[in-house]
Amino acid sequence: MSKKKKLIVANWKMNPASSAEARVLFAKTKRAGSTLDKVETIICPSFAHLALFAHMGTTRVSLGAQTVFWANSARVTGEVSPEIVKDLGVSYVIVGHSERRALGESDEVVAKKVCAVLKEGMSAILCIGEKERDADAKYFELLKNQLKNSLAGTARKSLLGLIIAYEPLWAIGKSAREAMSPRDVREMSIFIKKLLTDLYDPSIAEAVPILYGGSVEEGNTASLLAEGGIFGLLVGHASLDAERFTRVLKTANAL
Repeated sequence: MSKKKKLIVANWKMNPASSAEARVLFAKTKRAGSTLDKVETIICPSFAHLALFAHMGTTRVSLGAQTVFWANSARVTGEVSPEIVKDLGVSYVIVGHSERRALGESDEVVAKKVCAVLKEGMSAILCIGEKERDADAKYFELLKNQLKNSLAGTARKSLLGLIIAYEPLWAIGKSAREAMSPRDVREMSIFIKKLLTDLYDPSIAEAVPILYGGSVEEGNTASLLAEGGIFGLLVGHASLDAERFTRVLKTANAL
């Protein structure tokens, strides 16, 4: 993980439908990302397609996984261990995405996964975010507990591989018009840094990169990165269109 380059993460979720489409999308995205010197592009395919791109990362384009199990060599059917994805050349793992949490993944499980990913020497992209914003601003307390509990057991020395992705659920999967404003994103970035300061210290808060995810498109990339106080972006649907995602990457690189 480069501390200087912006991190732009492509989360493909359960897309594309075929390996042929996945190969084309990966090739186009890698080609675009390989030309940029101020951005690290992280491509996170589904597990079904991950092995297609084993060890195909470069210094500018990295391979990521969308989740992982919290232990190696466990007798757990249907899961994938940290050592397996690492062996494929994976450098980053998304942990605790809102869609995983909606399926029942608890803070306790997320914390175990964060520790397992970091122990293997990969970077953990820890996702946190509120479902909705209440008038009493109780979501601040929710985020505080979510972050604290999701980092339970993580040693301070391991935090160099940690990335926080703030993804408000109410802003995901919509259009750029419904994404958070850069001003609000900056407010949350400051809040997360304060939480990290309280949990650890100011040096950790400064060192841990913060990403934003939630209806990120080429139209709001510049404003979010320039004014949001963040280090990069977690991109969903826009990453499935190579031309659109290339514009996101080039916009980020130009800043």
